[in-house]
Amino acid sequence: MNYSLVLHTEEKNTTLCPINESTKDAVFTADKITITLKVSEKRGVKVFDVSAEGIGSCYFSLHGEGEGELYSFNDKCEEEHVFRQSAHDPTKYVFAIDGSPVPMVAAVTADTIDIFISDNPSDYNNYTTQHIIPERHEFYLASGDPGGSPNFKKDRENQYTPPNTPYYHDLSGDVRTFKFIWVKSEAKTLKTLRRDAFLAIENVWGEGRKSIYRAMCFGANYMHIRKNETGTSDKWVVAGIQYANTQYNRDAFWQTWILSPEIEEQSYRAHTARGVVQAENPLFFVIWSYRVFSKGGKINKELCDIAFNKIIECLNKVGDGRYCPDSDENHAYRNWFDICCYEDDDADAYSQGLCVCALRAAKEMGYDVGEWYEKAKAFYPILYNGEFVQMSLKKPYHALDYSLGDLLHYVLFNEKFLSDEIVNNTYYHIMNSAASTPYGVKIVSAPDGSYLPMEAFGAYGKVHPEMARMDLGRYANGGSYHIYEMIFHIAAYVHGAKGALDNMIHRLMIDLDFDGATHEYMHTLKGNGVKANQGWNACIYAIWDILCKRGVGDERYFIEAEKKLQTIE
Repeated sequence: MNYSLVLHTEEKNTTLCPINESTKDAVFTADKITITLKVSEKRGVKVFDVSAEGIGSCYFSLHGEGEGELYSFNDKCEEEHVFRQSAHDPTKYVFAIDGSPVPMVAAVTADTIDIFISDNPSDYNNYTTQHIIPERHEFYLASGDPGGSPNFKKDRENQYTPPNTPYYHDLSGDVRTFKFIWVKSEAKTLKTLRRDAFLAIENVWGEGRKSIYRAMCFGANYMHIRKNETGTSDKWVVAGIQYANTQYNRDAFWQTWILSPEIEEQSYRAHTARGVVQAENPLFFVIWSYRVFSKGGKINKELCDIAFNKIIECLNKVGDGRYCPDSDENHAYRNWFDICCYEDDDADAYSQGLCVCALRAAKEMGYDVGEWYEKAKAFYPILYNGEFVQMSLKKPYHALDYSLGDLLHYVLFNEKFLSDEIVNNTYYHIMNSAASTPYGVKIVSAPDGSYLPMEAFGAYGKVHPEMARMDLGRYANGGSYHIYEMIFHIAAYVHGAKGALDNMIHRLMIDLDFDGATHEYMHTLKGNGVKANQGWNACIYAIWDILCKRGVGDERYFIEAEKKLQTIE
């Protein structure tokens, strides 16, 4: 195929120069705009950096044309599409968009495979697009938007209307650049094409480590960075392409473990007073503040005070050390398990553990926690029924997220607050039950490991209407969550549980065998992975890397991950 650099203005499109192996630095002038092209190479990847100065508005694209098959990150493109990375409305949760998680186009010919990837959308006001036109054997990888959504199949109510007219960047504004990379590939499948794309992203915008697993974790999250259109910070990180343009504080807490300190700071600064008091956000914000504090960074003291005071308020509801989060009118939305309902004075193991960790973090930052740290820590064993830690005081079920706070406490402070006996007994009780399926361990289950009846997710005799519609094996109705199962295994490992490392490796392989990515969860009856490249999964790499550097983790996990990813087809 033939490639060229194109300048798009409201008046016309201008081809500036061919893009090939011999393309060198150059300066062009067109339509009162001066364009500077710089060509470099970083760790074997070609980097093209385009900048513009002048009057008016424009965007740039890499144009490709010629015989060959064209791929977006999603798959081979059989008909014309404009793929986008943003719906440009951070208030929308439900939306419809022809989206691709990575701004990429690959051209596959008989002789070569060329992968082109734009820098992350945040540098272009979230207006990266990939216009692929197989019928004409051409594509545009662009820093702007051509408008329109050809062949877009709406599978639900469309709450986002793609622009019908092009979007150009005003040269008097903050977007005057376009950066893209070019790498040659020998991929034979979509899985290996994505693998090579992630490696290229890691080599140019990451640390350049020789790890496919890290490249996959970093690359997905790097491409989840967006311009924060609410204005609370310059940038933030979204959970995945399905969430388009909004940062979810819980997810961002985990995602930023693998991103740069600059993006972590931006994401941390994006919090609002309203946001830090919802669900488990006060716990995460205090812990995140400590993470910033421990690196010598400046915390947002005003918001940290608000979050800390909310924690104390929730502890004061009963006063015996149990943490009782706020919830909505249905008694739901008190933690990540949003549509599960709890009675107001109930204490769930996940939140209780996070509370212990948050109080320790607050104490380290100089807050007066009084007796609350010791009281919250002393209350936690009450959730242990002699065989396993219950999902909550009033829900006597298995829950894989029970040890999350203990693991965070260990990673951040090098101390565990749960005993080996409690953790090991809980671990073996769950792993030796019917909770284990061919597609992962159920996030929640009955004491014998069977799926829970729907009423188990309710409170005061009522089940949240959204939960009531959830089919068995899906989402939190017995699905297997990558992040929570892996944390479940890691926590057991640091407490000395036999087989935990093997189970970590096995769980990673379940995801990778499905489609070469990790997912929000695996459906434990249908066996399909949902939401590939869910951003928060990257924290598993980061946490295990920390433990390995501390001499606690076993490199075999990383070795097996690399073996799998190197041979995946």
